[in-house]
Amino acid sequence: MQFQSLGALLWFLPVAGFIILLYLLKVRRREVRVPAKFLFPAITTDVRANALFQRLRPNLLLFLQLLAALLLLTALARPMVQAKGLPGQSVIVVDTSASMQATDVAPSRLEAAKNRLRRFVQELNPGEQLAIIEAGAQVRVLASLASDKQKLLNAISQLQPTDTAGNLDEALRLAAALVGKSDESRIVLLSDGAFPPISDFSAGSAKLVFESLGASSDNLAITAMDVQERTGGLEWFVGIRNFGSQSKKAILEFYAEGKLVDARPITVEAGQTIGQTLTARQLSEPLEARLKVDDALPSDNRAFRVGVAQKPIRVLLVGEGNFFIERALALEPNVKVDKAPSVPDSERGERVGGGNYDLVIFDRVAPVPVKARAVMVIKAQGGPIAALGQPVRTPRIVLWEREHPLMRYLELGSLLIDNAPRLTPAPWAKTLAESQQTPLIVAGEHQGRRWVGVGWDLLESDFPLQPAFPIFVANLMRWAVGEQGSATDLTIRTGVPFSLAVDPAETELAIRDPDGNTRAYPVNDGAVVIPGLERAGVYTIQGRKTEIRVAANLMHADESNIQPRTSIQLGNQTVAAQNTLTTLRDLWKPIALALLALLMVEWWVFVRRS
Repeated sequence: MQFQSLGALLWFLPVAGFIILLYLLKVRRREVRVPAKFLFPAITTDVRANALFQRLRPNLLLFLQLLAALLLLTALARPMVQAKGLPGQSVIVVDTSASMQATDVAPSRLEAAKNRLRRFVQELNPGEQLAIIEAGAQVRVLASLASDKQKLLNAISQLQPTDTAGNLDEALRLAAALVGKSDESRIVLLSDGAFPPISDFSAGSAKLVFESLGASSDNLAITAMDVQERTGGLEWFVGIRNFGSQSKKAILEFYAEGKLVDARPITVEAGQTIGQTLTARQLSEPLEARLKVDDALPSDNRAFRVGVAQKPIRVLLVGEGNFFIERALALEPNVKVDKAPSVPDSERGERVGGGNYDLVIFDRVAPVPVKARAVMVIKAQGGPIAALGQPVRTPRIVLWEREHPLMRYLELGSLLIDNAPRLTPAPWAKTLAESQQTPLIVAGEHQGRRWVGVGWDLLESDFPLQPAFPIFVANLMRWAVGEQGSATDLTIRTGVPFSLAVDPAETELAIRDPDGNTRAYPVNDGAVVIPGLERAGVYTIQGRKTEIRVAANLMHADESNIQPRTSIQLGNQTVAAQNTLTTLRDLWKPIALALLALLMVEWWVFVRRS
């Protein structure tokens, strides 16, 4: 037992002494003349008690009053005891990523987390509140802070496994926003720790607790798959990695349009990666590689591929590198990005065509003639699109062409720019966004090539942090490559958002998942944004004039490495895993109730004696 105010117990000595002194004090009595004293019985006990120096005799009332004083001071000292459960307000973050489907803990890690969560709910005391956050590819608050046990149990039943990486950083930041201001609150993470370190995180005043789930690292996974055209046919490559601590045997099967093409036994040593290649003249899609193996995680034992014959959109980013552009391009399906400090000689030329890239982006680097059919220039002098002049401080966009394909769905009114050079567009270039002092974004076609000019350094503005930026990049890809950017069969990673360009006549697309379930997404002016596919497999996207197949794969090393972590890195803090969650609970309320009961007993004894 612990006391928050242990000094309050020291007051028992003077309080007890004062109570005893009252029993030793002599009572002054008033003399009354009566007609006969035989009418009044003799009371010897009070006579003895009135003797000031008489020895203190046992008295039930004295004992009860001393005990009442002790209980009162004990309650004021705020005693606390360790107990299982959570304090007043707590947030439970449940990892629903692919690794939580591992069956090393029966029936699975996620089911074990749900059972643990149900115990938390059953242990709730009156006045305590709990919130539940699901940390999958999409973060969802399944239950806000509540004490209704049935509501919380219904929220637990909504937790479903996914074949995606978990968005743990966003979930934990959301939990900190809910209870981070109270030092009596807790954030509990139920996970196996299979996620990269999280930087720039603080739980605030709340205490963060990590409960690790899992017991084994036994897992064989398909970590890579690609199909390339070669002379005389296609070359199908599959990479397999053993994340376990022991050598593993399996059967690798190749399927084309659901038919078995080849099967071969493989052996992968602990911690090693091997590659297997299948060469064929022709392959019917969809393609599937399948591992027949007894391991703990089945989600990464299959990989799919469609759109083999379709060429990806190739983008060359020239300059020192720009994290925000690279991240926005990564959201675009069927896009491959290369980086280089300068344009290779093989890609230079005045004529359009013959190069390896569809779009070249010059980021703060002077442009040179290239073979690509589209060029984007970001704050660079040179090239035909525009000339740069004297700088303009803090220009604000006041007008932009909302109907141009590059500017659709963009909201730029709140864009903050530190400084931008005065831009003089070429006669054939159209101004798409401008401030009162200078144009800021221009675009146009010149000599068979499409040009885009951005007049300021993206890193000197908040444009990359706004929702408009990935939309702008998606618009750029569709406009720059023309018909090639229209929707085609594609292969993506599960949980990653992507966009599709479809016929403008479409108003809605229906997506059918591998289990046959269908979900509808609205289409706006020929564009639809899919927030991410949660299950691995081949999806079908259909509309009135559209039919697209999408292959979704896990292929995530952090999720396939199912070794349970004994600690996780959050910001500058290392949080060790713990299996038993205890909290300190106040005892002053039951003590106060006992005190009230004791005072009633003391009053009853006093009345009986009177």
